[in-house]
Amino acid sequence: MNWMSRKIRRGAAPAVTMILLAGPMCGAGAAAQAPMPVVEVPGTSMDREEKPYAALLAAMAAFDKNRALAPGAALRFKVLPRKAGVTLDALALHVAGDGGRIAVPLMADQTFVLPGDAAVGANAMVRFNREAGSLAWRADIRSPGLPPNTRRLGDLLLECQVAMAGDLIAYVRHPLNMMVARLPDPCRTVPINLYQFADRPVFGITLVAGTRRSVLPAAMLHGPSVPMLPALQDWTLLRERVYAVKFKALYDKGWPDDTLLQFDYMDDDDAVPLAQELRP
Repeated sequence: MNWMSRKIRRGAAPAVTMILLAGPMCGAGAAAQAPMPVVEVPGTSMDREEKPYAALLAAMAAFDKNRALAPGAALRFKVLPRKAGVTLDALALHVAGDGGRIAVPLMADQTFVLPGDAAVGANAMVRFNREAGSLAWRADIRSPGLPPNTRRLGDLLLECQVAMAGDLIAYVRHPLNMMVARLPDPCRTVPINLYQFADRPVFGITLVAGTRRSVLPAAMLHGPSVPMLPALQDWTLLRERVYAVKFKALYDKGWPDDTLLQFDYMDDDDAVPLAQELRP
């Protein structure tokens, strides 16, 4: 099956409510112009893509508190392009504050491990050499030894908890959304829509736990067709990779932490069709 036929079959996902975690779209005036590469230019720290070091430490604390969800996994943070034209070439990261500046190594997949004890001052920032609003931030937590093209439900829930604790994800700052974000565990107790990124453009996802199988609804793939206030969200550029997991609904139905999400990718012509996979 070719990429285009897969794309047509998926259909359009309906609009959703609650927390909308996503990325920007170009304005009408810019739509007619080809996107220009975003490059590093001189400027003040106020122009930079950054988050408070204290917020990332809170995210790390949430991982430590809930690591039973993914006992064999480690925490990494990850960034992806949020705007058309943003390049990740020569991307650099450091933690800077009144107490000093520490460079943070980046892996080839734009993941990084943040030091938990950097002596950089109370108001330190975790800062990239890109302009503000260029990048989407996520947690990246993966249990070792999983089959190819799969993610583990407990890992994804922990990613959600870490992201909420560290305020990693851009969303519409409506008072209701902000109230939900401050709940003790909104990922597990509230039917929020937190958009996560697959490794490649995704065509379908199947939940598997032993002999139990269920196809994730098409409405959970690629975000709503008309996002609410898209400029305030961080996922729209990479829409074909986006999916949402309703953790509360899945756990209420008895899906365990070890449930696997099997990904069928748009560019994988050798993949077994989902209908054939589901045959007993």
